[in-house]
Parts: sequence; C-alpha cells; structure tokens
Amino acid sequence: MKYLQLDTYRTFLEGYTQFLEKMAGDEKEKYAAIISYDVKRINRVVSNQQALNMHLAKMEQQREEEQSKAGLAGLSFQQIMERLEGQERETFDKLFRRFEQALYEIKYFNGKSMSFAQEGLQLLGLSDENNASPYDSSGKHLEGKQGVPFFETKI
Repeated sequence: MKYLQLDTYRTFLEGYTQFLEKMAGDEKEKYAAIISYDVKRINRVVSNQQALNMHLAKMEQQREEEQSKAGLAGLSFQQIMERLEGQERETFDKLFRRFEQALYEIKYFNGKSMSFAQEGLQLLGLSDENNASPYDSSGKHLEGKQGVPFFETKI
C-alpha cells in the first residue's frame, strides 16, 4: 500500500472523526435544548444542525474519495484493518474506534431527541400521518402536509 496515500487518508479521517465528535456534542446539546423547552435555544441548535448535516454529506463524499485514492474503495473498517500491519494497524484501530463511538453518540442522542419530540407531539395530538413529515428528504414541501420538520430529521 502506498504510504503517502494511506497517510493522506488517515489525516482526512482524523479530521472527519473530530467533526463527528463535535457533531455528537451538538446532538447532546440538541437533546438538552429540546427537553429545556427553550425556543431560542432550540432554534439555534436546529439552525446549527442543518449546517452540520450539509457538511456531513460533503465529508462522507470526500471520505469515499480519499479511501478510493488509498486503494481501499468499498471496504469496511474491518476489511481495511485486515490489510494493515504494525503501527499502521494500531493507529487506524484507535481512529476507527473513535469514529464509531462518535457515530454511536450521534445516533443515541438523536434517538433520544426524536423519542422526546414524538411523545410531545402525541401529547399535543399532532402525531398522526396528516401532520407529520411535511417535507421530503430533499427539503421540498409536500402539498397538503403540515408539521414540524425538525422533529422528523434523523441521521
């Protein structure tokens, strides 16, 4: 494996992992904002999350490109680990663990936020299909639908 390409991939992955760790912290903040019922705080984290989601899509696309340049296209982290030896393997093992932990935390806090929001919508009588998900995944408004798109967002 070419060292320079692998080193470039590792460097990118370190930055991506730091971004995901920040995003995990922001998901925790989103959950705290939702349970606080502080509208200004909720609006701030929602706005921030929208920007992070766009950046996440770009980071994931770049990860695929960098992984491909390193000769690892389409491989899982486990498959990459099987190709590495010595210090490279140890370095990537630690990095992949951080990456996976950040993803776990993002999903965990997003799930808690979604659950809390869904319970709130049910209490308000707004959880039926006619009121939920007024926007499609690309952000386009669906005719005849009303609701709160923030609570429908999942990572």
